[in-house]
Amino acid sequence: MPVTPPPPRPPSLAHLAALDAVLRHGGYAAAGAALGVSPGALRAKLRALETASGMSFLAARAHSVQPTPEALALAAPLRQAFHRLEQALAPLGAAPLPLGALHGFEAALRTAGFAAAGAALGLSPGAVAAQVRRVERWAGRPLFERHAQGVRPLPDAKTVQPALATALGSFAALMARGTRLVRIAALPAVAQLWLAPRLPGLRAACPGMQVSVTALERLPEGKRAPYDLALFMGETGGQLLAEDALLPVCAPALAARLREPGDLSAVPCLEDSAWPGDWRRWCAAAAPEIAVPRGVAHSLYALAVDEALAGSGVLMGHRALLSRHLAEGRLVAPFAAPVPLARALRLYRLRPLRRGSAAERVAAALRALA
Repeated sequence: MPVTPPPPRPPSLAHLAALDAVLRHGGYAAAGAALGVSPGALRAKLRALETASGMSFLAARAHSVQPTPEALALAAPLRQAFHRLEQALAPLGAAPLPLGALHGFEAALRTAGFAAAGAALGLSPGAVAAQVRRVERWAGRPLFERHAQGVRPLPDAKTVQPALATALGSFAALMARGTRLVRIAALPAVAQLWLAPRLPGLRAACPGMQVSVTALERLPEGKRAPYDLALFMGETGGQLLAEDALLPVCAPALAARLREPGDLSAVPCLEDSAWPGDWRRWCAAAAPEIAVPRGVAHSLYALAVDEALAGSGVLMGHRALLSRHLAEGRLVAPFAAPVPLARALRLYRLRPLRRGSAAERVAAALRALA
């Protein structure tokens, strides 16, 4: 018999309230002072929210925290959502609201029963009953009639259900909108030469997803980095996308003038300043009899590639990044002597990814497109 998976849990209102407070007050300490809770308690709630949502809301700085673009985009809609929630429950009581009990309370109103509400939320009937009692204590009066056959919402409670359901739905919609954004950090050369040509295929494989790409020279470290995935050349870790090897490449017309490695002395040689030892490494392994060419260094590898495509010189190529140019014949390797590298193109997950999340789907698509 197939097993029915539990329903997805709604976003925690208490955790969202912690985010709202930190954004409004500009940090953990000020928000904690305003709410009468410790900064550590707020920090724990935000970390739980980040883990559950797969998003990052605050980036750590030396003496402060900085809201991420994701958090800034949520700030105003989140405040509006809490205002709607307070208005929906105004007939029953005033703030502060019993946030941790409202999902169970609304489900019990909607289904007119604790057992049905529990099935809808993946909770036990007893857990729903406990949430309803919390709301009743806050309101200062009974909101359900208990009888031998079950329970029935009283009129005061039934009147708030439509507005309460709408308000709670707005929080879920906010988080769903945010979780469609996937942030990728990538080495500039990888972003321009490997990722950019695959972005159309990535969008086709992940419709509705928003992909943000940031070019960085170093792999981000630490769980607080505001990225979900990273594409970098590395020797270990992550998931292997493409092995890499060094090989001189150039335009076909220039290749006709190159019969052996010694002919490199008669043409301009190109390299990336970030990889200054590439020509020396290739010569040591593939052509030890020649002098190491003194390459023209470019600070952007993509610019050096454009020079090679234009026939302006021979580039020390990284096969993992130039596979499409080589496959299409726009660049050719005049000497059949690739030198394998320990470094390879790897996909790194910078935070735990929930199964089925936008970031996990993008990661799977990148593997398929490699």
